[in-house]
Amino acid sequence: MKGFEQMRMNDQVYALRRKVIEIIYQANDKLREAGLSKMPRQTVRIVDSKECKTVAGYAWMGQDIVHIKQDTCRKEYLLHTVLHELCHSVLAVEHDEQCPLMASHLPCCAVSDDKLWATFIDYFRKSN
Repeated sequence: MKGFEQMRMNDQVYALRRKVIEIIYQANDKLREAGLSKMPRQTVRIVDSKECKTVAGYAWMGQDIVHIKQDTCRKEYLLHTVLHELCHSVLAVEHDEQCPLMASHLPCCAVSDDKLWATFIDYFRKSN
């Protein structure tokens, strides 16, 4: 995406990438528990931007590619961001301002992890 640069892999970037991948593993576990198929392998990159301060991450619609900003990996909304981007990446879900997970901006109040997971699973259920 314009204005973003992939971080060169080093120990710190690897640790941030692992945080994202752990959430993807959790997502696959939750999908299996719900009787759904696991996601295809995701290409995960950690990115940075000097210009863009408002984007937490982005994905290629339906192409299994997720990019998460490095500072997002250190925030309390990392789970929200990763699940949101996975819905874009795997299912090509568009933004929905009425949905706590798929709104184009993070809500002013945190959404509970349980609500995020339930909404995420619902999107995958609808796609089957």
